[in-house]
Amino acid sequence: MPKILIDEGLSSYGKVTGIGHHMVSLAQSLGEITDCDITRYDTLRKMPRYFRRWAYIGTCNIATLYKGYDLVHHLTTYVPLVRGKNKRVMTIYDLSSLHYPETISLAWRYRNQIELKNSIKRVDGIIAISHSVREELLQNFPNLDKSIIHVCPTGLRKGLLKCEPKEENLSTLRLKPFSYFLFVGALTRRKNLKFLLSAFIEAKQRRLISEDTKLILVGKRYWWYSEFSSLIREDVGIRELGYLPDEQIVALYHYSKACVYPSIYEGFGMPIIEAMSQNVPIIISSIPTSMELNKAHNNQMFSFELGDREGLIRLFEQIESESQSIRAALNYGSLAEYDYSSVAATHLGIYTRILNRT
Repeated sequence: MPKILIDEGLSSYGKVTGIGHHMVSLAQSLGEITDCDITRYDTLRKMPRYFRRWAYIGTCNIATLYKGYDLVHHLTTYVPLVRGKNKRVMTIYDLSSLHYPETISLAWRYRNQIELKNSIKRVDGIIAISHSVREELLQNFPNLDKSIIHVCPTGLRKGLLKCEPKEENLSTLRLKPFSYFLFVGALTRRKNLKFLLSAFIEAKQRRLISEDTKLILVGKRYWWYSEFSSLIREDVGIRELGYLPDEQIVALYHYSKACVYPSIYEGFGMPIIEAMSQNVPIIISSIPTSMELNKAHNNQMFSFELGDREGLIRLFEQIESESQSIRAALNYGSLAEYDYSSVAATHLGIYTRILNRT
């Protein structure tokens, strides 16, 4: 068995988001089928944010120089210049810093662009989390050897799958079953939230959806939150619940009228497969990654073109009146490829191919 090191890149620090959840679930599942360690930066976590980043860059994977790992898998865009004898792999989740730089902070944008361009030169393999991301990589880096790019999606974390949807977890949030539309994700510009909120408010004003219907937002506040924060108004049924435990998130998915995912750009779309696991209607913007998932799961989702406010409003109206019949007819097909035992096995197969290359 190859000896693998997963570099968490501080992604499991604090309130964990998609990348952090992926790292934890992948490392745990890999540990069941091969020799796998995870980097621990416990000392760095106690530092102020600015110093923590530079300390991480200075200490990243020093252990690989002497601990004899066969392969190090970097789950962030930073891959250090200094390396041991091991092979190196990186996961690329999206190319937002290149395609939609206006949706992220200036400092993070340039840091990510530089790290990405340098890191792809330092690795023996790249894992793209969707075919769309793979194609974007080849378009942006035409000299990149396409044979080193492998596609493997992220998965449904075990903690989420273990939770049963219970009404009591909904009632603690002062919500009734099937009384709301749901958004789950970072509260940021790239998620197209200003567009979503204004469309929902208009649908309410035109009485196309019930006065009692709510729009629930779940996630951490992120870049450009102030652009749409004034639209988050309880008086029109829009509520922000912040960062929640899995038990409440599962209940929210299960009892929603529909999960709405209106993003301008994504590399994959974790909340989409989370919503599919609860067999709920899903509204998506017709961006490549979301449409890729839709096609892979029997074209069961409801899509609108970016900027088509009327199209989104019509979907609110349709699902408002037909939610239960739509839900009963849903058939997303198998989600087995998103089980982390399958995701880990696919990763191990990729590692093995990379290690066997001369």
